[in-house]
Amino acid sequence: MVTKILKIVGIIILLLNLWACPFDRFCKSPQFKIPDLISVVPLDTVYHVGDEIVYTAVIPSRIDSLNIDIYENTGVTSTMIGVSEFYKFDGNVIDVIKGFTRRLDDNILAAYVSYNPTDKVYEFQAKITFTRLGEYSIYPDGMRMVFTSDDSHCPGYEIKTNIRGFQIHSGEIWEFRVVP
Repeated sequence: MVTKILKIVGIIILLLNLWACPFDRFCKSPQFKIPDLISVVPLDTVYHVGDEIVYTAVIPSRIDSLNIDIYENTGVTSTMIGVSEFYKFDGNVIDVIKGFTRRLDDNILAAYVSYNPTDKVYEFQAKITFTRLGEYSIYPDGMRMVFTSDDSHCPGYEIKTNIRGFQIHSGEIWEFRVVP
């Protein structure tokens, strides 16, 4: 009898753990490395107060080489550009042209791509006018976007990219200064 009760309690504990944990450790989302999906124009090492750059991300919905359409498979209309360090531009004037920004729980400014059904791409574009003096260090080689699927427990697709001019996962740092 005690053995039977222990087995039942064990099964209940296992089921509760599986229910509480959204199976993330079992997910195998397709990951793609597509270089140069983000650009910064002009890309330089010294800017002056008042100088402007345009930060653009264009992510294709369709990956022809794999015969996959991310939007058709997920229906995701927007997603964050993760690990983009876009937040380091915070404190300057940021005029979002495509996509949107949002503050995360820890008050960090994050950039989000939005789906453009006409061009069938996910895109973000912002004009940044430098108003904050200082030295900036940005890791431009490990950007990623995660597109969730209808199954909310697992991401649908993950695309890793970089800022054009830097290699994916090279460890390079884009260092620049904003001077008077």
